[in-house]
Amino acid sequence: MFSAFSAAPKPMEHSELQALVRDQIIQEAGVDFESRPILAMYSCFFPDPRAANYDDLLKLLLQRLDEVVESDYVLVFFAAGSQYQPGWSFLYRAYSLLGRKYRKNLKSMFIVHPSLWPRLIIQGMGAVVSPKFARKLVWVYSLAQLGGSVPLKQLHVPEAVLAVDAKSSSGKVSMEKLPPDTSSVFGKPLEEIMGLNGEEGLPRVVTDCIEYIRKDGMNVEGIFRRSPASQQLQAAKRAYQTAESTYDLQASGDVHLACVLLKTFFRDLPNPVFSAAMYDTIRGIQSLPTDSARLSYTKNTILPLLPRPTYLLLEATFALLHDIHANSSTNLMTSTNLTIVWAPNLVRSDNPIADFSMGAMGAQSGGAGNVIRICIERFEEVFE
Repeated sequence: MFSAFSAAPKPMEHSELQALVRDQIIQEAGVDFESRPILAMYSCFFPDPRAANYDDLLKLLLQRLDEVVESDYVLVFFAAGSQYQPGWSFLYRAYSLLGRKYRKNLKSMFIVHPSLWPRLIIQGMGAVVSPKFARKLVWVYSLAQLGGSVPLKQLHVPEAVLAVDAKSSSGKVSMEKLPPDTSSVFGKPLEEIMGLNGEEGLPRVVTDCIEYIRKDGMNVEGIFRRSPASQQLQAAKRAYQTAESTYDLQASGDVHLACVLLKTFFRDLPNPVFSAAMYDTIRGIQSLPTDSARLSYTKNTILPLLPRPTYLLLEATFALLHDIHANSSTNLMTSTNLTIVWAPNLVRSDNPIADFSMGAMGAQSGGAGNVIRICIERFEEVFE
């Protein structure tokens, strides 16, 4: 079932295997160019099967996936550098245990540096892998090619993968690039769009998205968790080339397009809402004992650090998210769910691991998750 190896190592404790899955084998890597969460999986960190129970490993991998599969997501599987390669039977069990939500919400699976082993395995599973699932598989032969589909700087790339890439990248593989984005709105500093004090008002794309979502999206189950067609998103972005755009967003008939456009606008900002320079201040919220104290800290210490245009943009967006949260009995998007979806678009630095910790929920997180949740739940008190 696995490649040959030497003397048997010490058996791994369940807690050790759990930590290996959480910290190394599967890692969050921000969002892709369409604001969908990215999960990266690394075969080079797979443990020796004589030391680890691979049935337990499979269960832990699925539990890790459970944290993101409620919404659309992409998976980047780094196949290079693997010493222990699971065979057909392991992958068959893994595919069989992947429920409908895992397969449906997976938009793309990029298999990076595929050797003969994964290609043969996938071909051998052809009888059980559905054609729809197979179409989601993208074979990627270099990191440069991968960079055309997901932001490379958000991914942790182990030395073993870099070594394989250095040997295999010969320029023979054509680069898969996204269509050039000629937008003068997306990726532009807010001060240039809105004025230094926000006197020019919110960007048209933002107001259009908020208006459309309020009209047709408040009771849509899983709002902000679905994605439109990539071609439709790119067309809409190109249509909003200038602040004078007359593009009719509601004519698209897809409220999920408005949701992704709004998230993409935030993700593309050259200066993120919660930048690395604010991380130390944001962490201060974690030591406060009550939500009332956290609310006061958010309102009086964190938000005043933001430029006026950023503050106004957040105010309009959190007003929308607050109302969506108020309708969570029908749309199932509570403040916690909305925080999980939105944090990767608001928290960004050069360290994706620090960003994930900062945006996560819970006592051990960096704090931005709590800031976002409080802004959603208690919007009127925060932004009064």
